[in-house]
Amino acid sequence: MKTFLDGQYSIPNYQREYSWEENEIQDFLNDLEDTCANPSTIHFFGQIVVHNDEDSQTKFIIDGQQRTITSMIFVHSLQLLYENLYFTTQYHPASKKEVLLSNYVGEYSDEEKSLHLILSEADNPYFIQTITARQPSDSKETKKSWERIRKAFKTIYEYLDSHCQDASDTSKKMDCLNRYFEAFFERFKVMYIEATKLEEAFIIFETLNARGKDLETADLLKNFVFSKSKDVDDTQKKWNSIVDNLDKIDTTNYIRHYWNSSHKFIRKNDLYREIVKFIKTPADVSAFLDSLENCSQFYHDIAFPEENVDFTDDKLISCLKNLKILKAKTFYPILLAMKQAKESYSEKDLLTVAETIEVYVFRNFTICGKVANTGERFFSEIALRIYGDLNSVTAICKEIRKSIVPDDEFTAAFNTWSGSNREIIRYILRKINKQLSPTDELNLNNSDVHIEHVMPIENSKWKIPEDTHNEYLWRLGNLTLLSGKLNIQISNEVFPIKVSEYAKSKIDLNKSLCTCSDGTPRTKWIVPDDIDIRQKYFSDYALIIWHIH
Repeated sequence: MKTFLDGQYSIPNYQREYSWEENEIQDFLNDLEDTCANPSTIHFFGQIVVHNDEDSQTKFIIDGQQRTITSMIFVHSLQLLYENLYFTTQYHPASKKEVLLSNYVGEYSDEEKSLHLILSEADNPYFIQTITARQPSDSKETKKSWERIRKAFKTIYEYLDSHCQDASDTSKKMDCLNRYFEAFFERFKVMYIEATKLEEAFIIFETLNARGKDLETADLLKNFVFSKSKDVDDTQKKWNSIVDNLDKIDTTNYIRHYWNSSHKFIRKNDLYREIVKFIKTPADVSAFLDSLENCSQFYHDIAFPEENVDFTDDKLISCLKNLKILKAKTFYPILLAMKQAKESYSEKDLLTVAETIEVYVFRNFTICGKVANTGERFFSEIALRIYGDLNSVTAICKEIRKSIVPDDEFTAAFNTWSGSNREIIRYILRKINKQLSPTDELNLNNSDVHIEHVMPIENSKWKIPEDTHNEYLWRLGNLTLLSGKLNIQISNEVFPIKVSEYAKSKIDLNKSLCTCSDGTPRTKWIVPDDIDIRQKYFSDYALIIWHIH
């Protein structure tokens, strides 16, 4: 590290902003502590790939920017601790170490030429002003990468300070700081690789990372397209727009769904090597990024319909919210294909297809328990055909319906379905209540509406056999929706007390709890018979609500 940090480096603007969170910082400190504790230990800190641009006489870090930034934060933290020790004790060895470390950090100037590390334009102003020039404040930063830098410094500085505070005198505190200094500068090792041509640096980077984590795929692709681009600024602008549109969505997942919406289905592990086969020229890069950018806001809106920017159809937004409740994501390629197809599909068209997908997901996965991963290839294959023979909403929906489980299988599974996912339970009960009372305008999405167990969770007053209680507690026939006020009052009471409160409810779903099938008032709840009867009653409506044709 001493040899490496003695150089001067820049981080290209196309590299991602500082991204290390608490876990990565803690790993760094753990490695540092382990190295301190074992004087014979060498810690390999990873590889650094550098493009030595001879034209600008600048060394750009292509791989290893996160480790380098963190290293500089560590150096500055140690520098300040030596400086504080000297100011409080006038202990001159501390001053010498502070001066030595200041040489590794460099000094800020208008030209910035004396700094040993210059970050990308997004982070460099903050890095200069708060890391290399002074100590960061305790105030939270609004820009995420700046806040990560601030927290990294705070964590590292406080860690070193607290571990050396125990030293009983100045010389022992100095010894403590020196142990961290020696461990980091002498026994942290990096593999340093330098190339004079940018494309060679990218090839090295890709080779070293080709078998890395799946989450690195987007970064690999980003570096690849930059290496093929002739207009880096334009490429950076498009990439930033894509990331901004996606917001909190994982970029790799988006690119994979995008790719599977117009190409043969591939797994995440094969995404990088498959895409690079198709991108050969700067024109390919431009077309690829244009299409990615064009679909990125649309993808965000189908993934987070509650935050959508462009959709205006309330029914479409509601359907997408339902799919989100059902944890469905594998259908995204179908809607992305409709977005990109030469046919112009309206929001009403998207709604028709999304509603068919909702029926497929609910019947196949939620109720019948089919393996959700099987839908991934199924939806991707349909998406690819949208550019060919499935060129109408009718054709798309017909193809999806072919694979929906038949009514008898759905009904059998629905009659015994139970689940403790409260969002899904609310979804089912809201749908059934809407079928019972189509004109009812009650807001059952309201958080004040609770899930009520007729046979309660607390079994002390009901005294149901434990095995029966466990089996039937979360059966749909034992559940209903009730206002929070009523639910709290009666949640664990016996049925005669509960039913008097059910009668006060404005939710149609509760009427069948108050009267028997012959119209007489209900006075008891027989477990499990009444739960089975009520759930079969619900299944009749389920066939109407989640119908195939």
